[in-house]
Amino acid sequence: MNILIVGNGFDLSHYLPTKYDHFMDAMNAIENWDEDKGDMGFDDLFGKKYWHTDEETGEEWQNSFFQHTKAMYRTDEIKISVDQIKVLKEQLKDNVWYQYFSDHVREVKTWIDFENKIKNALYEISIFFLAVENVAKKNSQFSSVITHDEKVNNSVLINKHTSSVLDLLGILDCTFYKWLDGNLEQCSCNDEWINTRYKVKEKFIQENKLYKKIKFEAVENHLQSNINNFSQLFNEYLLLIESLFSKKIPSMKSDLKILKMSKIDKVFSFNYTSTFEHLYGTVGVDFLHGKISKNKEEVNIVLGVSELDKHSLMKYGFYGFLKYHQKLLNDTDYLFLDDSTELVQEIFSSSDYLDLGTNFNFYIWGHSLDSSDEQYIKELFSLNTDVDQNVRVIVLYFNKQAKFDSLANLLDILEKEKVEKWMKKGWLKFEENPDIAKLNGIEPVELPKISAS
Repeated sequence: MNILIVGNGFDLSHYLPTKYDHFMDAMNAIENWDEDKGDMGFDDLFGKKYWHTDEETGEEWQNSFFQHTKAMYRTDEIKISVDQIKVLKEQLKDNVWYQYFSDHVREVKTWIDFENKIKNALYEISIFFLAVENVAKKNSQFSSVITHDEKVNNSVLINKHTSSVLDLLGILDCTFYKWLDGNLEQCSCNDEWINTRYKVKEKFIQENKLYKKIKFEAVENHLQSNINNFSQLFNEYLLLIESLFSKKIPSMKSDLKILKMSKIDKVFSFNYTSTFEHLYGTVGVDFLHGKISKNKEEVNIVLGVSELDKHSLMKYGFYGFLKYHQKLLNDTDYLFLDDSTELVQEIFSSSDYLDLGTNFNFYIWGHSLDSSDEQYIKELFSLNTDVDQNVRVIVLYFNKQAKFDSLANLLDILEKEKVEKWMKKGWLKFEENPDIAKLNGIEPVELPKISAS
């Protein structure tokens, strides 16, 4: 029996631009598009990434990934109308998470980085909430004024980095204020002015004659609503990319030497796209993190963090950012390799009867084996524990660095004794990714040069 487990690298191996930075590049292009130019095409979304230039030598080279994307798919049929562009621009402008990620775009290249940035933002919010609570306990209330100056009484003291994050997330009004003639007046500012003030936005403040307090639930609802809208934006983007399959697509060879796609019996997908089904045929696919949908009400993609600091955030109701909570809420919490699943029952049954002719080959293609999916990794490697159940795991890697990282992640999650045992017994192997372009005779095409202006 052959089981395929796919992550984002599976889509990338088929030259589909589904990485986090592909999405952000496309959104940035839309955000800055001159509507007088009319509709946008594929080249308008990604053209600025087609060519690279060595800053020292001036040498130019083409982006091999997009050379193959354009060779494999009819990208010229991708269109976004001016009306769609206008709507997307408004959505991007209003979405605080998009603004936050845009400000950190150089630091975020993968979906793991994306998750870490959400976690970092929630940590900064926890610092802010705790600072608010400390002031309220000390003074029975707090001022909506935020400062970096610890000499100011009855105000919330946070550092400049935290205030910057809260500004991007739409919680603070970070227009600068200064006390002038007894009044808090708007002013210009530089880093030397430590007595600069910020203000919590009024919609997050509950005030009466006796006290003033922050509405924590309103902040949570604000952030949750925006991450939901961000998920919708990402859903729309992936639908656009997946529309490439509705055009004429190449006939893909199923014999990839390392594995035969026509012999795959089951697929577990950490992706949101249906790439395997479009290119290799329909088998049973479980989408562990949800999947995209044209029906907005049915979008159930999981975008969040693996865990939160219980003491600083859980008491404020930020459960909606936990991936596990989202999986339960969106009905994507498949049992994977739990003892009750049909697949695991078959594995146990085979080992009970010593059916040595039945092998269970798990091919992992394009998944980093990072701790964010630790639960699934532990379930897989819980097999073969007491007896060899004929379970074999083959990790397909993109390059040597990816192999290094995957092995390091496994050692971190499973510890070296188990990893060593699996490798010594031949239960765990690492193999290089199939070269989809080479196997299918797909040659890269020349890319146009798109002006950076």
